[in-house]
Amino acid sequence: MELRISNLSKTYGNGVVALDNISLTIPAGMFGLLGPNGAGKSTLMRTLATLQECDSGSVFFGELDVLDEKDEIRRLLGYLPQDFGVYPKVTAYEMLDHFAVLKGCRTGRGGARWSTACCSRPTCSTCATSAWAAFPAACGSASASPRPCSATPG
Repeated sequence: MELRISNLSKTYGNGVVALDNISLTIPAGMFGLLGPNGAGKSTLMRTLATLQECDSGSVFFGELDVLDEKDEIRRLLGYLPQDFGVYPKVTAYEMLDHFAVLKGCRTGRGGARWSTACCSRPTCSTCATSAWAAFPAACGSASASPRPCSATPG
């Protein structure tokens, strides 16, 4: 899909003009966004990823209005900034589980259920827990059988 940005502007509260009437059309495919520090690359990316508001302008991804249809854009978009902090004591699985909550795949801990729109997660076929994902040997089995999406996470 094509990305169309028209007259996009963003000025921060401290008076810094990060985007000043930016207009461009990006066709489907790979595109590089280059510029010096302070040029507005991160501001543009955060705006496109619906992480911050712009002051004026419009952005369309195909027929979707990025600024008005944020939930739909978030279902389609993956965004990984250059500096992405993680918690050192959180496992990769726990981090992905956290993002699933943020993306709406599940509603949270404590008996919450996976959405049927999300994929299943592996469980140990021996003890029927999700311990298999991080430590298959500790569970006594290296094999996994997918847990149905509607099942309560372990």
